[in-house]
Order: sequence, then C-alpha cells, then structure tokens
Amino acid sequence: MPPRSYKCPHCGEIQKAEPAADQKVSVTCAKCGGRFRIPAMQDKQRVLTSMASAAVREEVRAQAEAYRSEDDKQKLQRIIDERRLGDYDILDELGRGGMGVVFKAFHRHLKRIVALKVILPDADDAETLLKRFRREAELHARLSHANIVHVYDYGVIDGMHYFAMDFITGISLTKLIGSPELRLAQRVRIIEDVADALEHAHGQGVVHRDIKPDNVIVDAGWAPHVVDFGIAKATDSSGQENITRQGLAVGTPHYMAPEQFRPKLGAVGPQSDVYAVGAMLYHLVSGKTPFEAESAHQVLIKAATQEAAPLVGTKTPSDEVIDADLAAIIRLAMVKEPIKRYPASSDLRDDLRRWAAGEEVKANPLSGKQRLRRRLDKNAELVVLAGTAVAVFLAAVVALVSTALVVRGREVALEHDIVAARNALLSGSPESAHGPLTAVQSELASGTSSAWIGLGVVGAVTLIALALGWRRLSRKKPVGIEPTLRPDEIGETAVEVQSHTNARSRATDR
Repeated sequence: MPPRSYKCPHCGEIQKAEPAADQKVSVTCAKCGGRFRIPAMQDKQRVLTSMASAAVREEVRAQAEAYRSEDDKQKLQRIIDERRLGDYDILDELGRGGMGVVFKAFHRHLKRIVALKVILPDADDAETLLKRFRREAELHARLSHANIVHVYDYGVIDGMHYFAMDFITGISLTKLIGSPELRLAQRVRIIEDVADALEHAHGQGVVHRDIKPDNVIVDAGWAPHVVDFGIAKATDSSGQENITRQGLAVGTPHYMAPEQFRPKLGAVGPQSDVYAVGAMLYHLVSGKTPFEAESAHQVLIKAATQEAAPLVGTKTPSDEVIDADLAAIIRLAMVKEPIKRYPASSDLRDDLRRWAAGEEVKANPLSGKQRLRRRLDKNAELVVLAGTAVAVFLAAVVALVSTALVVRGREVALEHDIVAARNALLSGSPESAHGPLTAVQSELASGTSSAWIGLGVVGAVTLIALALGWRRLSRKKPVGIEPTLRPDEIGETAVEVQSHTNARSRATDR
C-alpha cells in the first residue's frame, strides 16, 4: 500500500506512514520522538476526521495527483489545450474537486451554455470513482426542480467520463453569508427554497448528504440552486449500488448530521439533510457556524456532545435581531436524534413560510394569550377599523342618551312653567304670568343648546377615532425583502456595480 500522511498529535508534524490492511500501526514521530497509532485502512471514519488541518488536506491532494495516471493527466490536458470535448467547446474552468473538473462549455448542436463535469479517475481506486460518478449523474438526472441544477447529458469520450448540467450564472451562498445588504427575510427565503428542493429530491429517493453553502448557487434573481450530488445516496430500491464503505463518514463537518459519523444514532436519510439545512440556516443568519473549532475532528466532537449556542436575540450580519420563533425552527432542525427533528424537509419549509407570514410556527407553540395577541397584530388594520366603528357607535349612544335625559328634564320643567303661566292668566293676573313665560323661553333655548352640545360631542369623538385609525393605517409599510443589488454586486463599490451593468447591457446589445 502507498504511504499516507498523518499528523503527530504531540507536535503537529506531518508524518508519512504505510497503514496496515486490518490493524492499527504504531508510528514514531521523526521530530519529537512521540509515538502514536494510525488506523487500519478499513477505519475510514477516523482517518478522515483526523486529517482535518489544511496542511494534511493539501498533502493528500498532492498524493492523489501523484498517483493519478499519466495517461489521464494527458487526456485532461488535451481537453484543456484543445478547448474541446466531443460536441462541447470548453470556455473556462470553473473549479476542481475530489472527483473531477467542472468546465463552462458550449454545446455546439444545442446552442447552449452548460456546466460540464469531467471525472479525474484516481489510478489507485478508479473503479470506485467511476461508479460514484455514474451514480451522481443517474441520481441527479432523476430530479426536476427549479432549485436543483438539471442534468442534460452523460457519456464517455476518449475514456473521459462526463455529464452536462445547467450552467447557473450566480455566486456561491458562502459569499453572501457576511453581507450586510442581505436582509434576514431574504436569507430565510433562500433556505426555504433549498428545503423545497430537497423535499423533491427525497420524494425521488435521493438524499444529498453534503448540503452546505458552497453547494448552493444563488442566481441573479436571488433563486438558489442546489448542486453537487457527488456523495448523494439512493434511499429507494432502484438498484443503486452502495459504494460507500462501511464506517466511512461522508459530508462536511460543520453541516454533517450526527448520524453521518455516529451510526448508532440512526440511519442516514432525509432527516440528515434536514439537519444540514438547519446548520446552514444557523450559519447564514448568525454569520458563524454552529460549532467552531480548530480542526474537523474537534468540530465533530462538539456536534456529537454539545448543543449549538442559542440564537435568540443574536444580531444578523444585516443588523437584525433573530426572534424566538426562527431560533426555535433552527433548533428543531438541528436536534441530534433524527427522530426528534422535523419529519421531512417539507415540514421545515412550511415552518419557515409560517415564520415569514408572521404566523405561529410548530417549533415554538404559543399560549392562548400569545396566539390572540399575534392574530390581533397580524390583522391590525381590521382591528383599527373595528375599534373606530365601535368608538363612534358608543360615542353616539352616550351622546344620544345624555341628550335624551337632558331634554326629558327640560320637558318636565317646561310643562311645570307652562302650567304656572296658564294658571296665572286664568286667574286674571297677567303680571304674575310674566315669570313663568320667561322661564319657558329659557328652557326652550337651553334644550336647543343641549342638543347641539350632544351632536358636537358625537362629532368630536368620531373625528378623533377616525384620525387615530388613519394614523395607524397610514404607517409606513415595511419595505420588500428583495435587495436592490444582484448577488454578484453585493459588497462591491458603485463603480464596480456600474461596470457590471454596462457589461450586461453590451452583451444584450450583441
């Protein structure tokens, strides 16, 4: 077996040693003299988690390149030099990963730009890589969702395996995490769309197993697209071959569900993606990963033994505050035991939609009083209108009743004065009738004034109620959650934004 690289736990020196096939091997550090043991070849989980530092990863990558056959290297270099692979014209290299190279290419017959993924088979385990590559293409081709890149073609040309998929013009979600321009509601909407895409994948029997910001591309319209199904797993009986070795932990430590590296917690399935979406949402809204440590191994230990720091009251990169409902949604998605998480991605998606609509979320049930208050807040306009109508009605009733009582009292006094005046006139004493008649005139004038006062009170209360209602209804509505910039313009200067705008205009003119 070829030697592999390991990190000395005592001094951090990178050591090369040849692992045994089925037992641990003791190694003596050439720098400090300390001894440590390296795992057997079958113990892949511990190998991966111990190789966490950047130095080790670079060493392993260099070894993979060294073991790669010269024939494969020449084939790949020929593609790059000739800028062509079959019917595809190679326009640019987009990136390299553990399995292959992704090119931006143009299909001459279909007249479309595609992302072309070409495998780089490792001479040490070429058969396994080819199986995994074919499986990625097959699983990917099952899916048809607006937020998942679509696979168009798969084939082999001159021994080079490839498949073509959507080319998304956008940027990685990773580059948007720390942006102050991206509002909280928009961050949640992006994750909501990702959860919806994964619900579709799960319905087709596909578990992604490596959901992370790097595998989400946000296009110019702020729509996310899930990419890279390289380690996806089929959960149905479609005949997919299990090519992941027993005990091998796959995924990215910061977003891996605990059952992906602790099998005793349960089988890896759709709820593993739910955990990853929750961890990604945690990172996106808080600006930091759920568990931070110096090495991947320490991250996994924290993820297995600790709870992520609470997010309630935490400020987002856009200086907004995370409320209890959103924090509860993230917490429920990231529960360590799969059975206690959201049952499916659709449940997580629906709770995010309820949060966005200001409704009660299942992750944080409300008391009766809280539920009533939230409903009143949500229907504030109707509450104000109803309150205004009730206030006007009550004011009118009070004013009318008061006026009726005053008028009735005046009527009794008026009747008494009229009777006194009549008796005085009948007795032949006009002078004595002067006083009662004057009182009658006074009572009539007073009754008219009371009526006007009552109407004035009703009018004043009505105007006050209407003014308060208008003030409440005319409050400034919250601005839309759509940012004014394109994703690729966030963080750029005004000059750079204008430069991109001019470039797009020239491209459109052509």
